[in-house]
Amino acid sequence: MSIAYIHYELQNGYIHNWLVAGPQAIEVKDLERFSGADYKLQIARHYHEVDSGITEMPVERGALTEGTFTIGDYEGAWSYTRCREDHFVDLSAFYHTCHYLRAWAYAQIENTTDQESILTLTTNGPADVWLNGIHIHRQEHFHHQDPRNLSFPAHLSEGRNEILIRFEEVAARECPYVMALRIEKPVTDDQRPTVRMTESPEMSVVLPTTIEDIERRNTLEQVFEAAYLEQDVYARDDEIVVKWPAKDDPEHPLDVSASIALRLQTVQGHIYAEGRRTGAAGNYAKLGATYQFPESQYHLILMPQAQEYYEGNMRITRKLDLWGLGSNRHFDTPYSTYPERRREALLAAARRESNIFSEIAKMAIGWWSRLKMDTFTDTIAGINQRKDCSDFYMAGLLGMIYRFSDNPGFPADLKQPIEDCILNFKYWHDEPGSDAMCYTTENHSILFHTCEILAGQRYPDHIFTNTGQTGQWHREKGEQLALAWMRERGSRGFSEWDSNCYFEEDLLALSHLADLAETDAVWEMASVLIDKLLFTIAVNSYKGVFGSTHGRTYSPLIKGGYLEGTSGITHLLWGMGVFNARIMGTVSMACLENYQLPRLLQDIASDLPEEMWNREHHAPRTFTSSPNVQHEGVNKVTYKTADYMLCSAQDYHPGEKGYQQHIWQATLGPGATVFVTHPPCASEEGSHRPNFWHGNYILPRVAQWKDVLIAVHMLPEDDWMGFTHAYFPIHAFDTYAIETNAAGVSWAFAQKSDGYLALTATQGLQLITTGDTAYRELRSHGQHNVWVCQMGRATLDGNFETFQEKVLALDITFDVPSRSARIATLRGETLSFGWEGSFLRDGEEIPLSGFRHYENPYCITDFPAEQMDIGYRDLVMRLKFG
Repeated sequence: MSIAYIHYELQNGYIHNWLVAGPQAIEVKDLERFSGADYKLQIARHYHEVDSGITEMPVERGALTEGTFTIGDYEGAWSYTRCREDHFVDLSAFYHTCHYLRAWAYAQIENTTDQESILTLTTNGPADVWLNGIHIHRQEHFHHQDPRNLSFPAHLSEGRNEILIRFEEVAARECPYVMALRIEKPVTDDQRPTVRMTESPEMSVVLPTTIEDIERRNTLEQVFEAAYLEQDVYARDDEIVVKWPAKDDPEHPLDVSASIALRLQTVQGHIYAEGRRTGAAGNYAKLGATYQFPESQYHLILMPQAQEYYEGNMRITRKLDLWGLGSNRHFDTPYSTYPERRREALLAAARRESNIFSEIAKMAIGWWSRLKMDTFTDTIAGINQRKDCSDFYMAGLLGMIYRFSDNPGFPADLKQPIEDCILNFKYWHDEPGSDAMCYTTENHSILFHTCEILAGQRYPDHIFTNTGQTGQWHREKGEQLALAWMRERGSRGFSEWDSNCYFEEDLLALSHLADLAETDAVWEMASVLIDKLLFTIAVNSYKGVFGSTHGRTYSPLIKGGYLEGTSGITHLLWGMGVFNARIMGTVSMACLENYQLPRLLQDIASDLPEEMWNREHHAPRTFTSSPNVQHEGVNKVTYKTADYMLCSAQDYHPGEKGYQQHIWQATLGPGATVFVTHPPCASEEGSHRPNFWHGNYILPRVAQWKDVLIAVHMLPEDDWMGFTHAYFPIHAFDTYAIETNAAGVSWAFAQKSDGYLALTATQGLQLITTGDTAYRELRSHGQHNVWVCQMGRATLDGNFETFQEKVLALDITFDVPSRSARIATLRGETLSFGWEGSFLRDGEEIPLSGFRHYENPYCITDFPAEQMDIGYRDLVMRLKFG
């Protein structure tokens, strides 16, 4: 095996190019042995080994037999990893059961002289460092969402120095899992007695490889890294196109080219398109229209051509991530009838064959011969293991047993395993057993209570083996907990307010209670709460997009409305939205027999008023959605017109660390959503909470008056990323522009039909035109920043060019030291707002708190609410929560 060497530069002192192996994931089966707040540290110490386990020099693999190693029964393989701009080797993932993880990262540092250096290692969990085979450092901490660093001295010799890092984690559900290493040299300033750090230009990174043609390999890497997509989500008629920078692009010059292969495959590995293309400046490659491929999450893989890859062992690739909607259509106006949409929803879910709810859909439409038995047995096995999210699937199993077990087509072999599974389940955190299931978040709580009610009701006289209690005991306990949960949400709203993911889970639970619970108080309250929840979605939606501020969300769900967890439900109920991969709530609502959606809720959902101003306050007393924020409630507003919607959470915990809260959003269409966040990392993996797009590392201070929003950000001095940014998907707009006025203020403008948007920031705007977010990200660097969003309409502001002229002429004053802004709006008003103080309109204070529960043209209800009267035209309904 011949070895060559690849050379890279340090990036701001960080190693950005590594050989990485792992993670090795060891399931912790005896979780009961590790108890207390430091259980992760106990597990890490239990599995920790003094030796690294790496006995041969790591190499980048050419042939599959090269670059491998064995530790016990674990077979590892080295692969090349190029860090994103956050400097992290990022192995974050979600684990449904508890696992101990360890991974290895290797690089050589070539030094032109002997040098005393300072190494700074950043990780979420414990880590060990070996320098030239000698162990020089161990750090033993756990910081779940906020990785921490430790610095330590190291002597780097002239020549090449081998650095090996083993970094660990203990995964229980979401698992952020990163590592970064910075190398600096201490410098003593003659003018000052202190020691400062500086980068060392004498250093470079070296990686060993078994790929023989280094020049060809490096050319391929450059070509792959220069490629980009302009979309995250591809709707039915969108063309999937890979592009390279323009030939005359001075910021991203690409002076090499290569003949390459492209492959479109699902994350499970199913290949749907392949092609060849010369990757070069100015070129592009089309893979086909989205409707040609099944709906899925895809990797678009850039790789050498087949012979070079498989026979020549040129095994270097790059993956670009995207979502394709397949042939699914998004509807922004109501269509069809409910019975027709119900059948369409069930057929769509059945054909996906994605989980147990696909099988339930098959039963509902009579596809008994098409049932997949493996799906049932895998689901039962996962519940018996008490995997996290088992409550989702247990609710499905229980509903299935109630509705379909007496059908002659129901598989007889399933009845006993399902019954055993139900009788042995852990229905609440106070029952025996240790596991990784999440119980106390808002959506999980009601799901566990629902499961306990239905299980106890089904088997009242059976002994449940996990507790030794009867089914009747479980039913009574579940009903008490569920009624308390529902009455609290009825009276005071949701902590996971307007969540376009967890409202789906709430409806999964409530639909089963409304349809199957036998106690009147339970099913009646569930039905009332379904009405309230659907009313909330309807008021805060625009043309089928639930574009509200959200108490919790995930990145794919806010890049337009196509992937929202609630979109299939609204598509089913009032014909707006799209059927997508989130089928649990849709199938559950489609199976409802004892609930009928009130007509006026459908009318409110499709209503596009000239102007609708909605204010809400939500503050249940029994739940905190974020481990970082003590939930004191949210005051939120929605301004909706026929051409756009703007929503925000007012003055929500500014300066505190955020989680998954989506603080504000402008919606112009199903793909045309705009919002601003403060990211802690470059990853969009859902275990980062917050991540690159969802949530904020530090929450901003936000105020909105109708069509104008001001968001003030104050970042830490040592902020990891150093910027705030806007999601600005150019592909989804009819047209856009970035202009600077005479005062030097830059504005980004967007048009969708007759709706307009203008966005600016005190620290300026940079349109990102390459990488993972090309042509859909605006960045603004700086510790203190104020963003302003001004919406507009053709009926008020003329054509798009006139709108731009009016905005560029507005009198806007930014005061950076006080982190405030004074803004003249298109409506002739003056707004003043900053990090501190009141929100003023023409000198008068606009309240940012103390809102009623709901205050809009359809409903005015005090907080807390004993009841709600909802009206539209000549229809009125009353919801009672007592």
